[in-house]
Amino acid sequence: MDEAPESKSFTKRLQERLAASRFFTFSLLLHVIIVVLAGSVVLFKAVMDPPDFVAENGGGLVAETETTAPPEDKPDVSQEVFTPDTPEISAPTVDAITTTSTVQTNFKMANVPTQVRPVSTDMSKTMTTAAKSMAKGSGGAGVPSAMGGRMGGTQRTAAMMKQGGKEKSEKAVMAGLRWLKQTQNADGSWAAEHKAAMSGFATLCFLGHGETPESPEFGPTVKKGLDWLLATGTAGQGAFAAPSQPGVYEHAIAAYAMGEYYTMTKDDRVAELVKQANTIIVQGQDPQGGWQYAYAKGPESDTSVAGWQIQSLKAAHLTGLGIPGVDEALDKAMLNLKRMQAEDGSFGYRKAGDHDYSLTGVGVLCTYFWKQDKDKSVKNGIESLLRMTEKYPVKYKGASADLYAWYYNTQACLMFGGSAWNKWNRLFQDEIADSQSPDGSWPPTGGKGHKENDAGITSQTYRTTLCILMLEVFYRYMPINK
Repeated sequence: MDEAPESKSFTKRLQERLAASRFFTFSLLLHVIIVVLAGSVVLFKAVMDPPDFVAENGGGLVAETETTAPPEDKPDVSQEVFTPDTPEISAPTVDAITTTSTVQTNFKMANVPTQVRPVSTDMSKTMTTAAKSMAKGSGGAGVPSAMGGRMGGTQRTAAMMKQGGKEKSEKAVMAGLRWLKQTQNADGSWAAEHKAAMSGFATLCFLGHGETPESPEFGPTVKKGLDWLLATGTAGQGAFAAPSQPGVYEHAIAAYAMGEYYTMTKDDRVAELVKQANTIIVQGQDPQGGWQYAYAKGPESDTSVAGWQIQSLKAAHLTGLGIPGVDEALDKAMLNLKRMQAEDGSFGYRKAGDHDYSLTGVGVLCTYFWKQDKDKSVKNGIESLLRMTEKYPVKYKGASADLYAWYYNTQACLMFGGSAWNKWNRLFQDEIADSQSPDGSWPPTGGKGHKENDAGITSQTYRTTLCILMLEVFYRYMPINK
């Protein structure tokens, strides 16, 4: 007879229940094993893994667990290339170009030019060792390689031989410089009108030949010219002329000359003036990246005006003075030049296609001057320039003679080099050198309607300086691609 349930022991009752349910028994054992294994893993990691953060003073730092919003995504800027803001222009979108500047793009110049620090206007005192050695015929130390060809007789001769210059061209340059020496005004300026521009042009001619206030033959002439420019610019708080229609040309040409002088000599007395003069140009740039008469800010810029501002800013860049806004202004100017270039490669006056013969060389030279690259716009511009030369022959006494265009074309073709330069050199060099008057100046051209053919010393100075600068092209600025 079976035992009553109450009389059975706990152990016996458990055994009977386990025997009655094999699945329960298996499940119980499995869960026991899992619990044991999980506990072992936790214990092992607690012993072996170091804490995520150990304080310097020895104690572990335990942060409370909390839910936080994920950090904002930040792009990796280590490999980004800065491109200037594209100005608002009424033309098809143009690609932004890469800047070489390290100055912040949100830099804003003061609305009112600051006073130029008073400096001595006597150019006869301090000259650097580089300038003195250059005056003696050796290369100037610290001068950019692009200007190295002008630094002394040996360098000029080597550059002329390399670039296809002729002896008669150098003789013409010397005769022209001597004419400028003889016709300099008593106060150091040149010409009767537009003195800032004409004095800037004349000074550029002497500097382009490597002449400084220390030079044996032309030193006193250069000194007087620089004295006048320094005094004029200082009196104008950086401005060489009023911002009128011709004033924007005059200011930029004079500023260009002073920038070149500082780069060649590192004469600290002109540093403040160079900074202020180019600050005016930076402030005068219009929203599209060009420049206009009187430094206006209207809707249409002027490629002819822009050419001289760009040349001055490039000279300012070469000074190494780090003038705020200069590189940004040049970047923006390149965008504007793109807007001005038509599909046939020509550059317009106020818009693409609105061109004449004289402006394509402006666009090509200024683009190359800053970008130092024979990109598509430069190549197309050179091809357009040479095509137009067939229509407008390089004949000094011809009806289409245009010294302004030839000044830019000469430099543009040299910088581009190759067959373009060889062709242009054959066209212009003999024509300019052989057209010089016996007194060293250049006579009126056969061009119709050009102010350069007006009677008087101002037009004569203008023609002569442009022709000298053309014949100095072999060594004045050397082609570089850096």
